[in-house]
Amino acid sequence: MTDWNQFKGDPQHSGLRRDLEGPQRIAECWTADLVGAAGSPVLDRDTVFVGTSHGNCYAFERETGRRRWVFETTAATDTAPIVTHDHLYLATGEGVVYALEPATGEQRWTADLPGTLDSALALSGTVLYASHTAGLSALEADSGELVWTHETDTPVVGAPAVDSDEDRDRQGGWGQRPDPDQEIDLLSLDDAQMDVDGDQTHDRNQVYVGTADGTVLALEATTGEPCWDAPTNGTVVDGPTVVNDRVYVADDDGTLIAFHTSSGQSWFTYEIQGSFTSSPTVLDEIDSTYVGAADGYLHVTDTTFGRRKLRGWLFSKKGVALDGPVTSSPVIVGEILCIGDSTGSLYGIDVSDDCDLCWHHGLEGAITSTPAVGDGQLYVGSDEQLTCLEWQSGDRTP
Repeated sequence: MTDWNQFKGDPQHSGLRRDLEGPQRIAECWTADLVGAAGSPVLDRDTVFVGTSHGNCYAFERETGRRRWVFETTAATDTAPIVTHDHLYLATGEGVVYALEPATGEQRWTADLPGTLDSALALSGTVLYASHTAGLSALEADSGELVWTHETDTPVVGAPAVDSDEDRDRQGGWGQRPDPDQEIDLLSLDDAQMDVDGDQTHDRNQVYVGTADGTVLALEATTGEPCWDAPTNGTVVDGPTVVNDRVYVADDDGTLIAFHTSSGQSWFTYEIQGSFTSSPTVLDEIDSTYVGAADGYLHVTDTTFGRRKLRGWLFSKKGVALDGPVTSSPVIVGEILCIGDSTGSLYGIDVSDDCDLCWHHGLEGAITSTPAVGDGQLYVGSDEQLTCLEWQSGDRTP
């Protein structure tokens, strides 16, 4: 059973399935037509769920694409839903959260948020977190009862990222743990603006969000009390990503920043001309950060200084050139990074081999969502279609 039950697979938005052998080549298995542009899909054991801009949420059989049910609302549901054994959670643009029975689509409960919403929910333990125009709210997952709301002066944007020991210790692993044998370069830490003499520990029970006025907030996950805040240059795209003791954000002003989770101190800043269009995905064990942008590049930096990692003949390269602006956040399966763009192109990029292009697959219409990763499948939305792409272990490019 896959753990890809929410946006980018887990509450930290890691976007990783490193336990799998990544696709060396892919083939189209099935497509399903939708009403409205597809959001990011999520998976349970045998079903894929996807919402649309029209307000429908669909459940399809993962192997065949046969539609099991559709739940209709009056507002957009194109943010990624969340599925557990007992519930499917989806939110509408009007700020209503629904809990459905995953097998049938039968409604269990609804909850009204204090504001409208345009980003995915996050689930950690038994609590749902929802970003909205009035701030950030936490709901009891079983009942929809409001636990707390942290109000903000400007809307909270992007999916919340949650960091807790409970999620890190989950069977199968979410996120990445630091290598206890890894040597720490104190000179690098100092150059990266870290206070190495300060207290850099916390109880890993925080939720991180960005606001429309260019601020990243860290809140205590159980109470909503503020822990720290830090400025960015623009509005955070898709939401933060938490890896070990850092939280990474990319904004629409073209700035990628890594903050320390305990203090909000800046670890590094990387800037481009134009806008980032995805959240970062990080492979800490190979010192690499990947983030998509409107300039049609998958940007690749290191995780210590934010410097470009890919080398050219004379100068370092900013990343991997794609056919158009990036429209999905990158996900990594084994050693293969998968990312989509506005031309309808989905790419497989080998992160173990200097980010060489492994394969390319064209879909009908612009890719509109971040792929969901199954044990041998990718599920990706493009305009008004959901497509299942599959691969076999040991497949090699011709």
